[in-house]
Amino acid sequence: MGKDGLVLDFFAGSGTTAHAVLDFNKQDGGNRKFILVQLPEPTDRTDYPTIADITKERVRRVIKKLNDEDGNGKSQDRGFRVFKLAESNFTPWDGSIDQSPEALSRQMEMHIEHVRQGRTDEDILYEILLKSGFPLSIPVETLQVDGKTVYSISDGIMLVCLDRNLSMPSVQAIVDRLPERVVFLDEGFAGNDALKVNAKEACKLKNIVFKVV
Repeated sequence: MGKDGLVLDFFAGSGTTAHAVLDFNKQDGGNRKFILVQLPEPTDRTDYPTIADITKERVRRVIKKLNDEDGNGKSQDRGFRVFKLAESNFTPWDGSIDQSPEALSRQMEMHIEHVRQGRTDEDILYEILLKSGFPLSIPVETLQVDGKTVYSISDGIMLVCLDRNLSMPSVQAIVDRLPERVVFLDEGFAGNDALKVNAKEACKLKNIVFKVV
């Protein structure tokens, strides 16, 4: 395996594979990456309730140990991200329901706020990334644009704003950064169709793909 290899372990256990990859990178200056998969099997422990919790803690400790050894001269990026498999953050439209006016009315009411309760902006962001064809390892930078939090994907190729209170000045400030794509949360327009149309036209003028979720 070369210095830029990718190691996949479908049965991560306590995280020995990640430990080995991190140590190997330190030894030869490599940039190998790892993907660990582990079911949340219960352990009957209070400190680490599942095997997945043990996996994460070991990786954290190994990274801290290696960073401490490097001291101020740290040159390797040893960060990692943790994801859990879950249903979509967005309530899907149920096409199998009764087509009576009453049933359709209830379905439409559910989609006024179609983001599932308890979901964070980070949850929504990474689902958008996956559906947009980006890998979960893509660089993401958090910016403040006209007072709104904006996620810049891969040095600004795509900008994602999940603010619930958009205005045309804030939309224009995002558009002026000239990404290839821009994504807004539908709730951000608060039912203001004129604002949504104007946002779409602002993107169109600069050949930016406009998307609302």
